[in-house]
Amino acid sequence: MTGVLFFHFTKSSASGTQQLVKMSRYLTKFRLAIPLVIQTRQLNAHRASIGSIGRSIYVRTYPTLLVQPDGSTITVQYNEPRAIIKLPLDFSTLSEAEKQKRLAQRKPKKKVKIEEEIEDTFDQDSYSHLWKK
Repeated sequence: MTGVLFFHFTKSSASGTQQLVKMSRYLTKFRLAIPLVIQTRQLNAHRASIGSIGRSIYVRTYPTLLVQPDGSTITVQYNEPRAIIKLPLDFSTLSEAEKQKRLAQRKPKKKVKIEEEIEDTFDQDSYSHLWKK
């Protein structure tokens, strides 16, 4: 069996060295000739510039604008950094005319084509004296 085993340990984990010792015992127990490569993750400020940090729970709350269905706004504290949260509109409470109006607003607008007919007043015979024979 040939190849390289990769083990990922973070610097903050205290049991990383303990895990390494266990793995080395496991490899020597079965006499596997596989080189051991250890990679540590660099958790610093430059990691945040690469992509978004996948946090499930944010530590602090952020001021967020909450837009209610009637158009009124409230500033609330939200656990994720967002600018605006818009609550959905309940169609069952609307009248029939308001439903039709809202559905018409969702449909794409039709482009109006303006066709102008250009009047051709060019007379070719009035410029015939300029042509060479």
